Amino acid sequence: MKLSRTVMLSVLVAGAMVVGASTAFAQPQPQAIEPQPQEIVPQPQAIDWSQPLMTPMPDGNSQAAEYLFPGNEAKQSAFDNMTNEINIGWNNGGLPGVAVGANVGSVVGCISIFPNMLAGCIVGTAIGTVAGAVIAIDMGNPDAQAAVEEFFATP
Repeated sequence: MKLSRTVMLSVLVAGAMVVGASTAFAQPQPQAIEPQPQEIVPQPQAIDWSQPLMTPMPDGNSQAAEYLFPGNEAKQSAFDNMTNEINIGWNNGGLPGVAVGANVGSVVGCISIFPNMLAGCIVGTAIGTVAGAVIAIDMGNPDAQAAVEEFFATP
């Protein structure tokens, strides 16, 4: 009796999902009568792979900043500041934090997702690794968080 209820509930949920997905549709967007003027953005220069990618050059910003944000000097400077602060935090304890986070995430994932432990271990390890890296970088350099916020706030 319990098996039939479980199967019936699964069938009803799957059926509701199929009905919901098959009846959903979107209307096409109306076409604009006049084309909007395009903003001219300077094309980025080619990256010179013989030079450091993230290190600011003597004549200006890093190659990555110039390639990702062409013509936006404020955003390039904020990007370079952010990558420099993250690098300092990583050097002051990033790798041990990643290792601890990955191990804790793996243990929690393997224990908490009981029906499919292998998937839980994989997901837990990935989440723990990212969390460990973020926490370790922030503990290694408290200025990194402010630099990231400044980068995202810069237009």
